[in-house]
Amino acid sequence: MHGVKPMLTRRDCLVGSGLLLSATSGLSAATVATSAEKPDTRIADPTFNTELIGRLQGDLSGRQRWLHNPGFVFATIPGQALAPADFGRLLYRVEGFTSRISRRLDDGSVEERSQSWMFYRHAEEDRWLEKFENPWTGEKLEAPPFRGGPTHSWLRPATGPELEGGVGLESTAIGRPPSLNWRIHDNSVWLTRHAASRLQAGPTVRNEFSIDQWVCRLEHVFDSRRTHVPASYSWTSQAEWQPWLRMGNRPGGLLWRVDSVVLDDLSQLPAAFVERMQKLLPGKLQERLTW
Repeated sequence: MHGVKPMLTRRDCLVGSGLLLSATSGLSAATVATSAEKPDTRIADPTFNTELIGRLQGDLSGRQRWLHNPGFVFATIPGQALAPADFGRLLYRVEGFTSRISRRLDDGSVEERSQSWMFYRHAEEDRWLEKFENPWTGEKLEAPPFRGGPTHSWLRPATGPELEGGVGLESTAIGRPPSLNWRIHDNSVWLTRHAASRLQAGPTVRNEFSIDQWVCRLEHVFDSRRTHVPASYSWTSQAEWQPWLRMGNRPGGLLWRVDSVVLDDLSQLPAAFVERMQKLLPGKLQERLTW
């Protein structure tokens, strides 16, 4: 597998640029706080939210962090009163890995270098997906061995995400200050954002709409001494068919759901995943990122 080139995709671009997801208009401070009479004014501050996203995704001390990203990919078919099995079905699972270094710049921006890799798993069986039978066409397809690659990005307080080499990428996130939707209950906080994107690569143009969410402790969010905020993270995305499925112009698309957490150490990764990484991408798991 040494000769296999990384398959950079629309999602890889979005992950690297912080567009998964990007800032929306956000809720007002009066709306978000259900447990405090006086919400913290930093909730609406783009500079604070820029730094907070950096602290949620990585560690602003510069320490390298790792994420384990397992999830599901469903097919959804448009129509009225379809049979449940015709409307939506689980196609396959995915299991991914991200390593990231982050730092805060003098102008309040957050700079990140990362690399992400993702493998396909059988929908119901505990094994990696090598062959996939398209349930609509009956065609037996070769599942890609992996996808992913390195990215270099910035999140700016005034203009949002910026991606090195992001030519052809458009997003509702670009060109506006980062903000988050907040929901606070007692000492728990739900932070969400969403974005619609379009990526043109040669003659191909693809769209995606994504939502990501972090759930964490309020006291950690406002503790400025913490360069990383521990959180549970989820990513939900509505996207077009992946090209390798060979669906042509068939109506419908994919619904992705990934749940992940930032790890303190590589030893926390599942043994089967480590074995897969070492087999297909030798050395990438232990690779140290640098500026």
